[in-house]
Amino acid sequence: MKKMQIKTRSTALLVLLLSVQNVLGQDTQPSSWKERLHFGLISEIDMAYEFKGQKLQKSEFIFKPELAYKFNKKVKVVGRGRIYAELSDNLDPGEPSQLSVSDFNKRLLIGDRTEVELRELYVHARVWKTINLRIGKQQIVWGETDGLKLLDVINPQYFREFILDDFEDSRIPLWSVKAEFPIRKLKVQLLWMPDQTYHSLIDPAAPFFPKSVFPVPPPGIQTALGPPGKPNDIVRDSDVGIKLSALIKGWDITANYLYYYDDFPVFYNSLSWLSTGEPLITINPKYERHHLLGATFNKPIKFVTLRGEVGYTLDQNFASTDPSAPMGIVQSDQLGSAIGLDVIKGENIISAQVFANYLIRDVPAFNRDRVEWNVSLLLSREFMNDSFKAEAIWVHSTNHGDGMLRPKLSYWLSSNVQVLLSGDIFYGNEEQLFGQFTDRSRVSTGFVWGI
Repeated sequence: MKKMQIKTRSTALLVLLLSVQNVLGQDTQPSSWKERLHFGLISEIDMAYEFKGQKLQKSEFIFKPELAYKFNKKVKVVGRGRIYAELSDNLDPGEPSQLSVSDFNKRLLIGDRTEVELRELYVHARVWKTINLRIGKQQIVWGETDGLKLLDVINPQYFREFILDDFEDSRIPLWSVKAEFPIRKLKVQLLWMPDQTYHSLIDPAAPFFPKSVFPVPPPGIQTALGPPGKPNDIVRDSDVGIKLSALIKGWDITANYLYYYDDFPVFYNSLSWLSTGEPLITINPKYERHHLLGATFNKPIKFVTLRGEVGYTLDQNFASTDPSAPMGIVQSDQLGSAIGLDVIKGENIISAQVFANYLIRDVPAFNRDRVEWNVSLLLSREFMNDSFKAEAIWVHSTNHGDGMLRPKLSYWLSSNVQVLLSGDIFYGNEEQLFGQFTDRSRVSTGFVWGI
């Protein structure tokens, strides 16, 4: 029955993709198939050495093929894949779990260290001159912030390297439909995501498992983890969203709404007693619905750009160590905000951001204050006719005094060959978000080649 359901869903998506091409394919085409076809390949090698463990933390080989075919001026099909191999099998030991991934979005696992993934496959079409339609597996990005996310929650994420991986690589693309069209001076974006795929969490033994966000049971109490309560109705459990954007007196402003399942499950727990008289805590993860209201703004003024972002989530769930909290969970609306200032002058970039996260109710949430403040600073400069780039990113929690520093050097040996040298340095209390990875600080070197 399960295989039949997978086949039916995949066939329906394929028919939908082909239908768009057939309906819209009557237009002037490029002169030859060679002009309509584009192929590209990016190859990456990335090695990281961990200072504390004095060992190779990761050894990745990644191939990213891309194929695009332009049927005519209105319709094109784009496909992107990824072949990933890690020699050391350290970042997510053993066979990676895909319990949170929908049946038609799973990666093909070859042993514990190699995986093949269809990253994107979509039809992009222009309908009735004003409607841009994209149907298929894709990434959809909202928001104005860098480093930390507020509104960029449409696509789930694979936390194999915490937040160190590029967001484009760590996001999990979803089978979805995006339509964009104007209404006078207003731009409208409508979204439908029927794909029930959520964050891919890693094994607790992995180097970047975020133990600071999970309460630890008291000593001597056994725990049992139940299967996740995951939505499974392709229509009723879909995520939907709308974004309105306009240019008002030089300000680029958006208003956003998303009705979605949180990509992190809520870890409800219950206490029972074993036949031996010992206590047992059973943890039952369950994905819950939320409403997200948001807005962004940005305005360039000569070489300075002011930008900001606000997100308000209704009835957000938080783990709690309060014994009176029902099933170990407390609830509050949550307001997240960020403001950034970018200074770009010549080859120099300075970008500063301030993040604030506020709980509307004063609830005893685990390992966080009612108001959480983070700051970030990016410094970047290009040299040697833009072939050499030096940059550093610093993120710091003012509440807890922990953070991370990420210096990076990159050099283009030729127009399609780049070498990289970078560091990821964590500091602070090991019980906090960034400080927990102090022992995972590392230096990395990489190589990128594209055709």
